[in-house]
Amino acid sequence: MPWGVTILAIGAARLLGPPSLVLVLALPALALAASRGRGWPVRVVVAVLALLGALLWRHIEPGTAPAAALLMPAGDLLMALHFGATLRPGREPLITGYTRHDFGRLPAECVPYTRALTALWTGLFLLLAPLHAALLLGLRPFPGHDPGLVLGATLGFMLLLFLGEHVIRSLCFPQHGIATPARTLRAIRSAHLPRHD
Repeated sequence: MPWGVTILAIGAARLLGPPSLVLVLALPALALAASRGRGWPVRVVVAVLALLGALLWRHIEPGTAPAAALLMPAGDLLMALHFGATLRPGREPLITGYTRHDFGRLPAECVPYTRALTALWTGLFLLLAPLHAALLLGLRPFPGHDPGLVLGATLGFMLLLFLGEHVIRSLCFPQHGIATPARTLRAIRSAHLPRHD
């Protein structure tokens, strides 16, 4: 399960469902995302253990609102780690790797752009984690604004950033054709499919 889908699912579940449902749905989703790169048997075992842990937690402590509220910020931090770890020396930035899968090669002119974009997403997730934690714990970092509305606005902003980046990329690199979300999602899927050499 891609990280972005996991975070959006947790956010949607938090907005729409009771905290105990959020915990039961989101903990296995986070476990699947965090165990990516391992074989499917390991990932299934990790997800099942997370589900059992969530159900046990729900049974022992029915008031799971604080735990459920912290899942989204935890997901933000995991996303920041997922993107940011690829910015270390000697590593290929995450979005650079996706670009390689998109074109089947890596155009040299795209390297600085994709590195900067990976850093942008890392920074955004780092900024959103404390904001989401405050909102989901009932604090009001923006007095007079409904926390649910602010949370929805942050999720909407992330979606607009994802879509708007495709326009910018198309304008910056017209020689590579029109960038579309479908093309990006295909490249992401290709990058995460198991390789059979």
